[in-house]
Amino acid sequence: MGGGSPAPQAEEDSARYLFAWRGVPVGRVTLTRAPGRFTYASLHLHTREGQVGALTREVKLAVDGRGRVEGSAVVPQALWLWRGPPGVGCVTAREELTGREGPHCVTAVRGREVEGTMLGTAFRARYGAAGQLEGLEVGDSRFTVMAPGEKLRPPPELFSEGIPVEGAQGALAFTPPWPVPGKLPGMTAWEVGAARALAKRVHAAFPEKRPGVADWREGGEGEAGGCLAHALRFAKEAAALGQQVGMVHGLLVVDGGPARPHAWVRVALADGSVLELDPTSLDPVLPETHLPLALVDPQGSSREAGERWLELLRGTRRIVRRP
Repeated sequence: MGGGSPAPQAEEDSARYLFAWRGVPVGRVTLTRAPGRFTYASLHLHTREGQVGALTREVKLAVDGRGRVEGSAVVPQALWLWRGPPGVGCVTAREELTGREGPHCVTAVRGREVEGTMLGTAFRARYGAAGQLEGLEVGDSRFTVMAPGEKLRPPPELFSEGIPVEGAQGALAFTPPWPVPGKLPGMTAWEVGAARALAKRVHAAFPEKRPGVADWREGGEGEAGGCLAHALRFAKEAAALGQQVGMVHGLLVVDGGPARPHAWVRVALADGSVLELDPTSLDPVLPETHLPLALVDPQGSSREAGERWLELLRGTRRIVRRP
């Protein structure tokens, strides 16, 4: 059969993972295995009428001693990955939330890192010394293990309640500081007028300014979208014009409130400086309102952004105003 099956289970075990999409934390997954049972539980962000909320789903599967779904040769997808690394080869596995079944293959094992495909989508997994899955990247999604007992704010709370800002006036800053580069390699020089004109077109392309399905599409396609959709659409249309821009993951403070997750774009200019644009609101990007967390390639990996969001959820940084 190849690929390997999970080792026989003698007692209950569990692990929690932070789920991020394009670097933005959007949920939490808990895996639990006990004799004869495997449970996959998820807490994910969802949007309804522009409001951010949490959707909880749980799937319980009866499994045999080798981790296969009872009465079949199929293994649960997350269970196959969790305790490993699995060996080179293929198994038939089931995606827990959708019930889709199909080939899950490991094509390369390099020490504690594994590469392969799941239902045709490439993945990369990283394992700890004890063999537990520590990190998984599949498409634009990333799962990062949370240490046992680690206190972590749920992602929906980050979006709905935000992070308190200390101080009444001045530029926003992280403490301890978090350096963010001014530019990325590959950003191309552009004219201010053309960049601002594109921001206005992207702004007008979204009649509904609220989180929506466009935020989860690579190019921000759709008519309802939040800040991520606006930034992705700007980057896609800029690329069609031969221009490469950077996407900024950060936080936005409005009217003295808390800092909430936000995204905007950074454009390189011909004179060597940069221009930051917020196509969602068309408001100026100011140090008093916009706080950069990470600068990423809109079409590349958002690993650094994901790691920094995770640190914010852990409470390792404070947001202050510096007069």
